[in-house]
Amino acid sequence: MKNMIKNISFIVIIISMLFVGACKRNNNTEPPEVKTFANLVVEPSFTFKNSQKIQANFDVIPALKDENTHIITVYQGEPAEGGRILTQGATNSSYLYSVNFTIPDRIDRIFVKNCNADGLFEIVEIPITGNVINHTFNTKDLLNPLKIVEKAVVVDPGCGSNCEQTISGTYTDLVLDDKDYCVASGTNLTVTGQLQFKKHATIVICGTANISQIMSPDNKKGKMYISESGVVTTPGDLTINSRMDIYNFGIYNISGNVNTKYGYNLHNYGTMNIAGNINNNTKGFINEGTLNLSGSYNGNDNSRAYNYGTFNISGHVNINNKAYLYNYCYMDVTGNVIVNYRLYNHSYINIDNTLTINSGSYLNICNASLTETKNLLVNGRIKGENRKRSKVTISDNTTINSGARITAQVDICDADGIEVNNGFIQSTVVFCETTIPEDECNPGSPAGGDDDTDGDGIPDVNDDYPDDSERAFINYYPNEFDFASLAFEDLWPGMGDYDFNDLVLDFNYKIVTNADNLIVDIIAQTHVKAAGASLNNGFGLSIPVNPSRCESVTGYLNVMGALDLNAKGYENGHTDNTVVIFYDAINTIYNSSMFNTIPDGNVVTTDTITVTIYFNDPQIPIGLEPYNPFIYINQERGKEIHLIDNAPTDLVNTSYFGNLHDASDPASDKYYLTDNYLPWAVETPSAFDYPIEKIDILSAFMKFSDWAENSGSIYTDWYLDEPGYRNDDNIYDE
Repeated sequence: MKNMIKNISFIVIIISMLFVGACKRNNNTEPPEVKTFANLVVEPSFTFKNSQKIQANFDVIPALKDENTHIITVYQGEPAEGGRILTQGATNSSYLYSVNFTIPDRIDRIFVKNCNADGLFEIVEIPITGNVINHTFNTKDLLNPLKIVEKAVVVDPGCGSNCEQTISGTYTDLVLDDKDYCVASGTNLTVTGQLQFKKHATIVICGTANISQIMSPDNKKGKMYISESGVVTTPGDLTINSRMDIYNFGIYNISGNVNTKYGYNLHNYGTMNIAGNINNNTKGFINEGTLNLSGSYNGNDNSRAYNYGTFNISGHVNINNKAYLYNYCYMDVTGNVIVNYRLYNHSYINIDNTLTINSGSYLNICNASLTETKNLLVNGRIKGENRKRSKVTISDNTTINSGARITAQVDICDADGIEVNNGFIQSTVVFCETTIPEDECNPGSPAGGDDDTDGDGIPDVNDDYPDDSERAFINYYPNEFDFASLAFEDLWPGMGDYDFNDLVLDFNYKIVTNADNLIVDIIAQTHVKAAGASLNNGFGLSIPVNPSRCESVTGYLNVMGALDLNAKGYENGHTDNTVVIFYDAINTIYNSSMFNTIPDGNVVTTDTITVTIYFNDPQIPIGLEPYNPFIYINQERGKEIHLIDNAPTDLVNTSYFGNLHDASDPASDKYYLTDNYLPWAVETPSAFDYPIEKIDILSAFMKFSDWAENSGSIYTDWYLDEPGYRNDDNIYDE
């Protein structure tokens, strides 16, 4: 028994020793290394850029000989969905527009608009598959927009060999059995009561007929054709409330109303004169000829009406709930048009009084159409298509109420300006800028701004500076509305903590060009978001232009007065570039050494600073955005930090190169990188939400390391607020 107890005790001791030993080994294991920016492994050629340079060549084949210049506009995104302008300019004498621009790596396609001098335009979507884009616009279709025709082909059968029985004379009621009847040319048929169709009977009228009522008593579909030579009169109302289809290729005169019922068709290919109203309840009301209506058109629930010809309405048009009216040619309305559901205009509508689009209802304008009205009242929506601009002209008053929306490619042209606007007008909408071409259905409309006031060859409607012959277009970086960001570490040539918040600055450039696409001005808007450093840093911009070509610089801040700036406002001491100083002492300007980096810490609200660089002679392209921004550290002018591989200015102190962690090699044009190819500055083509103080950028942006270590081939949008991209606890919350 004792031996058994000893054996058990021995086993327990051995197990305990193993357990303790295992615990000791685990306690001695080093925790896994936390990845930081400093130990990223990147390719030597990777420069931490989030954008790419595009060389684009747009060739235009004009529709007419000696056509005026075309305007090419490049958008970052679909214009109808709010895509922002990147760049724009005019074609040269060979109808070529070549331009270089910068676009975020995350963007895989652009949209390009080709607009001729009459305001007609087309928009194409072009995928980005490399750094060069070549595209040719063949603009013949700009002057000949295609009509959308959605109609069945019906032919006039005539009174030929298909006629099984010829009839004429006077009847009270006339019953047609299951055969084909004809009223021959030169003969007359009069029915004072009912013309009844039984068993799918058909009648073709090539002569004249006076028919009071039409019906199908056994509910078998009958058909009445009025041939090209035929003339039919209905002395009262025409009520199609049974299975009947009527096709008019001749002349049909109706003294009363036309009442249609769901499922039965009325097709006019000739001339139809209606003295009363049309009360439409069918989906098969089609006009391809001339329809003269003395009363009003009432489209009722679930009805459809299609006009491919001329539709003259002396009364009003009421498009009621769930009703559709499609116009593909010419429609003239003496009264009002009230849209309570859907009106589609693919060609031309003229309204002598008021067009009202009620809440929940749409006017859809397509295919370079023109809608003309005396007054416009919008409570619902005017919606254009995405590829071709259509136009609404108003001769008197326009009222756009709250809840109303005007979207996509629409031109609103009110002769007196929009009187009331409490609704939403999308940025794609223009005002009196579009020419609608004349064709067989549409009288067309001039742009309303064909003048070239400054005589620079760019029509006023396309000229951002219509009164200034030296300026024509505004180009943008990163785009028309957004700001890009620069983020710096300021301990160069030593390594910092890589929170990239020592200076964070948002900026947007407007690059003004003339009619020859040469740069006249650069307008830089900037504001400091954060200064996570105690050093009193300055900020500048280097542009590769000889200083003699710089006329002046305005709007900069030089609070310290220590910089050597000349009377024109740029910095002396540079031989082949212009250096503009936006801020010369950031902490002094904002009276704070560190701000907007520590939660519940020092908060400073900063202003947007606008600096304008004027050139005394227009420049050819001078490099690409963001040009060459830099900071100089703690007011030591020669101690500069630039984006990786961007050259320093002429005033740099070269003794810092190669010191501490800097591995710059000026002989190889390698600048501002560490010996493991890391930068001291990064730029993002949209506003950067930076890490809080002392938080490594890899701990805030979870896809940054994958992006960097794969040379930017994946997660090209790492800086955006996408699911799984961020640790919000480590990002400064403004």
